[in-house]
Amino acid sequence: MDDNTFGLPRSLGDRLVLRWATPQDSDSLVEFNFRIHNDNPNGRQELWLKDWTRALIGGEHPTVQAGDITVVVDEAQQGQIVSSAVLISQVWSYDGVRFGCGRPELIATDEPYRRRGLVRAQMEALHAKSEARGELVQAITGIPWYYRQFGYEMTVDLGGSRFLPVSKIKKLKNDQAEKYLIRRVKLEDMPILEKLYDRQCAPSLLRCVRDEAIWRYEITNAIDRDVPMRNRHMIETLDGQVAGYVEYVVFPKADRIRDIAVLDGQSMREVCWFVARHLIEAAGPTDLETGKRTTGLSFNLGRSHPAYEALDAELDEPRMPYAWYIRVPDLHAWIDHIDSLLEKRVRESVMAGYSGELRLNFYKSQLKLSFTNGLISDIGTYEPSTFFDGDAFFPGMTFLQLLFGSRSFDELKFAYPDCFTDKNEPAVLLPILFPKHPSFITMLS
Repeated sequence: MDDNTFGLPRSLGDRLVLRWATPQDSDSLVEFNFRIHNDNPNGRQELWLKDWTRALIGGEHPTVQAGDITVVVDEAQQGQIVSSAVLISQVWSYDGVRFGCGRPELIATDEPYRRRGLVRAQMEALHAKSEARGELVQAITGIPWYYRQFGYEMTVDLGGSRFLPVSKIKKLKNDQAEKYLIRRVKLEDMPILEKLYDRQCAPSLLRCVRDEAIWRYEITNAIDRDVPMRNRHMIETLDGQVAGYVEYVVFPKADRIRDIAVLDGQSMREVCWFVARHLIEAAGPTDLETGKRTTGLSFNLGRSHPAYEALDAELDEPRMPYAWYIRVPDLHAWIDHIDSLLEKRVRESVMAGYSGELRLNFYKSQLKLSFTNGLISDIGTYEPSTFFDGDAFFPGMTFLQLLFGSRSFDELKFAYPDCFTDKNEPAVLLPILFPKHPSFITMLS
């Protein structure tokens, strides 16, 4: 591209035009997103969609402005918005190595305009803009299969939860009092929030990086608007010392705890019981919108979490995670970006000082890593001389599952018969370079 418009505006036929949004689209886009994405149009729970859209198109968000949003308008209907998407630029970390990640979000098309390729055209524009910013990865949360069409693989855990029924919530005895207080976060809480957040993310291979601008936006945006999707509270002892924090989402029938952490010396079990009692009491015996009784709390904290250990006997059986879609448009560039990490993994392994080649065959493309004394000396490709020319074979985009730690090489071989190696050295080297290492990604706004 010789400019920063990435081919837009663009006619899509039938008087449909794809263009970047402007601030003047704000009211129309707010109503469009609220109507299309809202699961409960008559309730209060989804009003955050309006606030979020206004923040994105209005420039309040630290990394998004109107020009990062695509809209398809129907000129035959007075320029009505019929499809839209947004690119949210973020910084993520892969085992300590930071990288740019582009998150397409709020992707939707009005029902009469579906199956015309409108989302595909927008994804092309968003991908081009994301890659021009140097973002090596794109990530989406979305419906099953759909985003595979655009080069994504369902790769990293998304969600996973345990449910705490109301009947199992530990009540205080008559002679007992709460040990903690709860209050909304404040800007001056940022240092301790960052400390707690870093502790939460430490076991995760992938994480979102929150800088001061993100913290400030999330805190002030929640305070100004009472956004139900961003209920982050500090938990304090009775003498005013911070014990931890909790982030939860208000939902009919059962609130969802999205994040909870405590400082050293504080009991996760006692804090969880306090939070559970507080949220159930705040919800009341009956949900005001649905008339249904509150049934309990959902701890949406991934496959494993200290809260699960603290409350294990009282929690229902685990609900298994869904998955993030991950896209890596240039594997060569990605490997080059994390080469020092890969070298560290080799250096600390039984393959220390390794010299040789690792040829990865993806059937339609190939990647070759050359090592000299444990260092990556070259990242390139190779031309297979035969169909079975390679050290390890990965169908489709299954290599991304290995790369991002969600599956081991043995697990991939079990699931995909055409994922294999028949050589001993690659079988030892692959788990060293790409060990299984789960992620729980706490989403940013």
